Amino acid sequence: MRLCTFSLESEDLGESRLGIVEGARVFEAREKMTMLEHLVSEDQEVVPVGKGLELERLRIFAPVPRPGKIVAAIVNTRGMLGGEDVGLDRPRLDMKAPSTVVGTGATILAPASGIRPEVELAAVIGKRLSKADQGEARKGIAGYTVLNDITAPRDSKEDAYEAYRRDSKSGEIRKTTMRGPLFRSKNHDGFCPMGPCLLTPDEFKGQEGLRMTTRFDGQLIQDGSTSEYIFPPEALASYVSGFLTLEPGDVVSCGSVGWTREALGSNDPTEFVLKGQKGRLEVEIEGLGVLANPLVPE
Repeated sequence: MRLCTFSLESEDLGESRLGIVEGARVFEAREKMTMLEHLVSEDQEVVPVGKGLELERLRIFAPVPRPGKIVAAIVNTRGMLGGEDVGLDRPRLDMKAPSTVVGTGATILAPASGIRPEVELAAVIGKRLSKADQGEARKGIAGYTVLNDITAPRDSKEDAYEAYRRDSKSGEIRKTTMRGPLFRSKNHDGFCPMGPCLLTPDEFKGQEGLRMTTRFDGQLIQDGSTSEYIFPPEALASYVSGFLTLEPGDVVSCGSVGWTREALGSNDPTEFVLKGQKGRLEVEIEGLGVLANPLVPE
């Protein structure tokens, strides 16, 4: 089943509600509710009513417009690590603020230094998970959606700082340039487009081999597959739940894939940037849909 959060064009986010997408039409749920109300409900059955509404005439928001928290893997594919000779023994994570979430069609304002779009598979949590194993975590996922983990790379470079730290090899305490935190670079307003729909696990045909792409004004700049993930969604959710309880409506994003050779050139995977450009961003995961947003320089 494909679920969405929608409203009529005459309504705003405060009047949005749960919808069932069937082809080019959206049906309201029998019990009028929001996506979050559905996720916390013990009764997970969603029954459509009425004749439905034309999808193109509705406002579609992010499936969960304000998640409780968004935990995102920052390097979880070979493409983002940059080579076959490096790997991970456990996930590396960051967080995005709930207020950065927008839906498909929302305009993204890019800082002058530019942005890096990142197509990611995201799992929406449907049950409370605390110290869950992977099997429990898989059962606790309510569905899957597309997330664009937009980043402003210059911010983290500007936020680098010097501090005295012990050298791990020599043991000497010396002045070292520390990498800047990622928080500012990943948390501008609008930097977390998500959607357009939530695909429930019964229709999600497994995450192996689903093509993941990013296009800017039609040009292919990212091209990969969900089979590249080092840690799949249930592994990430299980790992996070080991130290941070996940609640219904939380989002765990699995990380991005690498860049096409034409787009990346001689840069490393963290150096790609769309700088000062106006255009249309489209991130897509096979079977989950296209998440499209206009990009406008600030």
